[in-house]
Amino acid sequence: MNRRHFTLSAATGLLAPSLTASAQPAASAVPEPAGVMDMAMASIRNADSVQAALRAWALAVDKALPHLQMTALVSKIAPDGKSQAIGDVRRIFSTIPSAYPVGGWKHLSGSDWSRHVLERQQVLVASGNEALAKYFPDHELLRSFGTKTLVNIPVVVCRKTVGAFAFLCAQEAVGQDVTAAIDRLASVAAPVFLFPGVADA
Repeated sequence: MNRRHFTLSAATGLLAPSLTASAQPAASAVPEPAGVMDMAMASIRNADSVQAALRAWALAVDKALPHLQMTALVSKIAPDGKSQAIGDVRRIFSTIPSAYPVGGWKHLSGSDWSRHVLERQQVLVASGNEALAKYFPDHELLRSFGTKTLVNIPVVVCRKTVGAFAFLCAQEAVGQDVTAAIDRLASVAAPVFLFPGVADA
């Protein structure tokens, strides 16, 4: 096992016990479908690349949140590791590379989206044309894929937003119980965003 794979496996292994415990739903919550947490963890542990890990992870997540497409962004963190360059993001995974290709840093600081997802580290559910237009300048393109709701899940490690997921969904509404479940599953994928070289390209 090379050093990169060891780093990813070790980080996932450390996360597993606490995630399994936190995955127990509250009495009023809707649980993830049986085995989704295990599938999500296995997808990260057993993948041979970042792309393979996120592709397999997305398949597991689809059981809890059916979606049309998914992308993942890594957020740039300052070299000193203490302060964050809020708003600097780069796409590291995309199921629709023709429209949303991997690569290329872009600066989104000051946008409603950046404040909500990257700064406040809150899940964003944009349902309907008005909400899509408010948060996404490319809302017409999003709708052309059949998107009625877009869900963004921040990925947070040690109080820093290391990335975010975007799920393009055909359903007109996504419940809070579902986003809470996906938020837990996003923690399983956190080591991928810290994988050596992911934020350096």
